Amino acid sequence: MRKFHFSPNPARINLEEYRASLTRSAVARPENNFYHWLLGTSWASFLLLVILVYLGTNLLFAFAYLACGPGAITNTKSGSLIDVFYFSVQTMATIGYGQMTPVGHWPNSIVTFEAFFGIVYSALTTGLAFARFTRPTAGVRFSKVAVVGNHDGTRTLKFRVANDRSSHIVEAQLRLWLIAESMTSEGERYRRSVELPLHRSESPVFSLTWTAMHSLDETSALKEYLDNSAMEQQWHLLITFTGYHESLANQVYARHVYLPRDVQQNATFVDIVTVLPDGGRVIDLSNFEKWVPNTSDKLAGGIYEISFPNHHY
Repeated sequence: MRKFHFSPNPARINLEEYRASLTRSAVARPENNFYHWLLGTSWASFLLLVILVYLGTNLLFAFAYLACGPGAITNTKSGSLIDVFYFSVQTMATIGYGQMTPVGHWPNSIVTFEAFFGIVYSALTTGLAFARFTRPTAGVRFSKVAVVGNHDGTRTLKFRVANDRSSHIVEAQLRLWLIAESMTSEGERYRRSVELPLHRSESPVFSLTWTAMHSLDETSALKEYLDNSAMEQQWHLLITFTGYHESLANQVYARHVYLPRDVQQNATFVDIVTVLPDGGRVIDLSNFEKWVPNTSDKLAGGIYEISFPNHHY
């Protein structure tokens, strides 16, 4: 057998360290969690944190300048925190009006460190803001509840999905999963995932809304959980959405969870499509979340509902 030697002096491998590096979870590192929080939090929270850090660090540097004693910063009142705070702001922003200047070794050392900190902080803040702006988001909204009613004589689970943006999502895909707790014959508890087939799981172009449906027939794994109220705390529904955003030219993702309390039995959605006398159709998205208790999809509280199960608008 021919042997290949990549190095004349191969490095010795510590198997214990190697196994530890494989099993160590990088997800649990605080800096990774904080970075993802900065990307995923709201703009109000992000800007508030940036402002608080900016003001807080300038206040700390102001106390450092005060600790240097009187005369450390020219043209400032002795012991005036607000004067040295303004000097810190000018230093961090590299403004340099020339009226206040550091005097002595320690004040100039603090200025050196603060100038470096200001450059790094500005770069990090700009990078995070750019990453938040360029991060693709699906802009997909799910109905707050899922309903269970009759459709073509079959008991059916329904939920709605809406595109909140004016641009289209192409090659959209929906997948519905039942996440349930089960018990083995040995008494061990585990969680199983079962994909539930939808009437239509793909759409070439997703423009406005999409009503997804799953038949609760004898082959459905969800049927036994819906019919047994004692199992309400042992399952939930997970919906995943994927597609390519037409404007962003990127793949986008979205997901949603329906708990047992979010599934309305013997109910139906109010139709968002109204047929005009001339045959035209008007879409009313104000009915997107509305549902009414009923065992039939033909009549909903006096509202005649026309269903288009294999189309979206």
